[in-house]
Amino acid sequence: MVEYEIKTDDRRLTLESFDAVVAAVRSGQIGRAAQIREKGEKDWTPVASVEALKGFFSTDIWSAWDEESDESLLDAFQKEEEPRAPVPLEASPTLIDEVEELPAASLEQVDIVESKPKDVTDAFDSPRKVLPAAADITPSQTTHPKPRRRPPAQVIDFPVPEELESIGAHALDLKRKRSPVDHPPGRVPVRWGPIVVIGALASAAMLMWVWFVNVNADAEFAARPQVSAAKPSLGVPLAEEEIAAVSPYDALEDDLRAQLMEGILDITGETAFEDALLIELRRVRVDVRSVRVSILTWAGRNKDVPDEVSFNLKVMGREGELDRELGALGMVLGKYIQHYGLQVRDLNIILSTEEGLRKIQMNPETARRYFTHRVSLERFLSSAFAAE
Repeated sequence: MVEYEIKTDDRRLTLESFDAVVAAVRSGQIGRAAQIREKGEKDWTPVASVEALKGFFSTDIWSAWDEESDESLLDAFQKEEEPRAPVPLEASPTLIDEVEELPAASLEQVDIVESKPKDVTDAFDSPRKVLPAAADITPSQTTHPKPRRRPPAQVIDFPVPEELESIGAHALDLKRKRSPVDHPPGRVPVRWGPIVVIGALASAAMLMWVWFVNVNADAEFAARPQVSAAKPSLGVPLAEEEIAAVSPYDALEDDLRAQLMEGILDITGETAFEDALLIELRRVRVDVRSVRVSILTWAGRNKDVPDEVSFNLKVMGREGELDRELGALGMVLGKYIQHYGLQVRDLNIILSTEEGLRKIQMNPETARRYFTHRVSLERFLSSAFAAE
């Protein structure tokens, strides 16, 4: 069975047979503008040009309705109007203006009734009127008495000066009161006499001061004698009163702390830790040959802070500066131990001198206390090292 494809402006459909195409045209699903082709062909053909379908598009679909229309079908619904008898028209009456004479009473003057003043007295104060017995209506003044009215207030008109005058600071000037000066009201004259006198005196004082300063600018004043405080004599010999000499270890410690780098270098791994120690030790002039750091465990929320560490350093010792180099080593290592709170498992130092190699161990807790000023340099050198 041959299938047909139908194409319109907004859709495409496939019908199983030509009878289905005819049924779609008859039902109005396919219009005049649609195109048709057999399935598998390339060319489209207008539906209105197909011989079997021309008859559906050649006539108007409403023509059958127009042909079958019969106007006589509506006669049954028509209602005949009953004839009405014509109403004769009557002639309208003609209006004639008639002038009648006015009565003489309409020309008499009307008396003007003067309105009596209203009674403002209170209904309770006025004597009660006896109404006649035949009266059944109570007057409104009795049922709705007027409220009492406050008598008008009496205003005292105090005398007021035409224009107020203020003389300010000269209000208590008795001389001014005794001999008033003619001047416009409200304006106080300026007294130039005292102002000129005060200005002249101030200028003279300023000139005298400038002259005094210029005259004594190069004067040589006598030196003030230096009075030394008398030292109490307690019978101690003068040799013992002299200030004790500063310990060389204290001066050396101050020198090392002045050379120590401020701040802490970032540590992201063992190599970064070794570089940081190498930079710090070179800053304090320690001839370090190698630095090895082993970070055994990490701490911190992100595991980025070293926790348990082992140190191995090799240092070239100079002649006569062994105390200084060991103090510098303890200062730098104690700084990082204190900052990160390190748990030091081993802190080994190989010291190379003229006598040969020597391996020593440093106490990390003593190094931390030495950095935090808990232990002096002299105490650190005597208690922090253990030779192997």
